[in-house]
Amino acid sequence: MKLRDLSVRHRLLINNIIMVLVPVLLLAGIGSIIFHGLRATGSFREREMEILWPEAGDTIPVMLGLSHLFANVDGGERENLARHMESMEEVGIGIAVIRDGELAYETEPGTAQGLIAASYQAAPGDGNVMRWDDTGLVYRYVSTDKKSIAVAMGPVPFLIGRGYFPPHTGWIWQFLGWGLFLLMAGIIVFVGFLLARRISHDIVQPLEELQRSARRIGQGDYDTPIESRGIGELGETAAVFEEMRRQLQAGRKLRDQYEKNRQELFAGIAHDLATPLTKIQGYTGGILDGIANTPAKQRHYLELVYHTSQSMENMVHELFLLSKLELGKAVFQWENAALATLLEQYVSLQAETLRDQEFSLTFVNELGKTPAVVKLDRIQFHRILDNLLSNAIKYKNDGAGSLIIHLQAKDGGYLLEAEDRGRGVAQQELGRIFESFYRTDKARAGVARGSGLGLAVTARIVEAMGGRIWARPAMPQGLCICIWLPQAETGALQQEKGVRA
Repeated sequence: MKLRDLSVRHRLLINNIIMVLVPVLLLAGIGSIIFHGLRATGSFREREMEILWPEAGDTIPVMLGLSHLFANVDGGERENLARHMESMEEVGIGIAVIRDGELAYETEPGTAQGLIAASYQAAPGDGNVMRWDDTGLVYRYVSTDKKSIAVAMGPVPFLIGRGYFPPHTGWIWQFLGWGLFLLMAGIIVFVGFLLARRISHDIVQPLEELQRSARRIGQGDYDTPIESRGIGELGETAAVFEEMRRQLQAGRKLRDQYEKNRQELFAGIAHDLATPLTKIQGYTGGILDGIANTPAKQRHYLELVYHTSQSMENMVHELFLLSKLELGKAVFQWENAALATLLEQYVSLQAETLRDQEFSLTFVNELGKTPAVVKLDRIQFHRILDNLLSNAIKYKNDGAGSLIIHLQAKDGGYLLEAEDRGRGVAQQELGRIFESFYRTDKARAGVARGSGLGLAVTARIVEAMGGRIWARPAMPQGLCICIWLPQAETGALQQEKGVRA
């Protein structure tokens, strides 16, 4: 898993751990190098302190050697003295150690007693001696029980600045120390900079982008997408913002479409009400002005007024139904019904009436004996069929017309196709024929009857029944209205099979 795939909490935790561990590891590494480097010097350890203070000359390794002599005689140290005495012997100091009456160490074999005697000659008396001046070193230490004695003598003058290392070695070590310090500080600063940059890249920048996106949304810009980074909290927050932006964008488009539809609806209502009102005014004016001067003409004018008012009443009823359907307040009496049976009954009832209008209505059941049970409102389903039939009759070509209703199974439901042989609709206008008061100038113009609401009401009823509706050109000519309705539940199917059996 990559770091950018972690959550913000885990990334911050890892960054904080790294910021703490880097200095600790650097200090531990440098200390380990110094420690193991000094331990690796072996018998050279008496010179280790001189590395740090080379201006002290040979004083530091000699003083360390004398300290080991003291510890060996009176401090209980019993390890091999050779590795500690080497630094003093290199500068010409002779050493002899008698411990508990036995010879423990001597620089040259057989020189121990002579060296002890020489120390008494150089510094008479029974006490301990530590004299180091320009003439050399005289050191003698006698234990309290007089059984052990350590002597170190040599012509090594006490001179500051003359030692194993050059005097400027201290400056070199100081320079190296400051160099290591600055290097360590630089590494810490560099690592901190990288971590801060990564935090800025992974956290601060996405937050700033979300802030800018929120401001754009607040100003009404719903079209600029919000990019999502990673899969952590920030990525999820960006995804939530993007989903909110899409919903707001869709809401604005829907609101604009509603406003456009409202304006078109008002314009359609005004137009479709103005035309019959003008007719009614003309007919009644003809009666009042005496144009209809015979009883036959007066009756004819009154019949025209009556039919026109009926058309207006039907349009008002359809508008009221359409409004209730769009608001979801239409009342449906749901039942599980056999679709094929309803279609057969409807076609048989309309046959006599349509014969006088030179119009044929045909039903083709492609399901065979398969039951087609759907959940519907019987009255509203008849309204759908009436609208499809009325639409086919109004827009038929001159002469005889026809409407063929096909029923077949499709996508887990049933597809009803009402195909006429009328004038048809242009391809680019098929998607708008289900809008309120919409009429195409080329294919549906010049219609004196009808409100332009039939297919709009049909579409809303089909949607309320859980179905879909669309239109396509019929072959070789005409219009085909396609309605898909979902299959009823399993219990309803079993009940229908029992009834048919």
